[in-house]
Amino acid sequence: METALFYDTETTGLPLFKEPSEHPDQPHIVQLAAFLVDLSTRETIASIDVIVRPDGWTIPDEMTAIHGITTQKALRVGIPEPQAVDMLRAMQENAGLRVGHNEPFDARIVRIAAKRFMDPRDPGLAIPPSDEWKAHSAACTAQLSRPILKLPPTANMRGGHKTPSLMEAYQHFFGQDYPGQHTARGDALACMRVYFAIQDLQKGQ
Repeated sequence: METALFYDTETTGLPLFKEPSEHPDQPHIVQLAAFLVDLSTRETIASIDVIVRPDGWTIPDEMTAIHGITTQKALRVGIPEPQAVDMLRAMQENAGLRVGHNEPFDARIVRIAAKRFMDPRDPGLAIPPSDEWKAHSAACTAQLSRPILKLPPTANMRGGHKTPSLMEAYQHFFGQDYPGQHTARGDALACMRVYFAIQDLQKGQ
């Protein structure tokens, strides 16, 4: 059985791209959702959708304005960040492929968490959890949909096609907005639908 893990994260901010993943000022996960799917039947085998409880950090107001999760809500209903990442990594063990929209962003966010929590917890492993996560096969629906949508470049681009947002890709294939935009669950489900729409298009269905 071939499987794929569709996932998305909401965060406290953007990664510090010029700093290593273990830098203490790297962002935290605020919300995490994932769906393990049988690629032949497209049936969801397992799923998670969790909010992370802050531990010595807060959620900036500008990020709350995007995903709607306040520090107070996360403290009330969240689970520990290491537990959330452990759940995701356990699901990845059963997936041949990991899929996200702008997947390198979410992969970096999870790698930061793995560096922060998993690597120090398991120092004797031949392959650290953060490296194991990074090495897994992955696909990005933003890049897969780019040559299909052929969006005009932005003013700052020197040519080529603009990388579609998840909403732009979803609207292209389904002619409507998707529910739950900027929630981890809503974005992961939309990513899954876009991925299968691209597969169907490539197969001529």
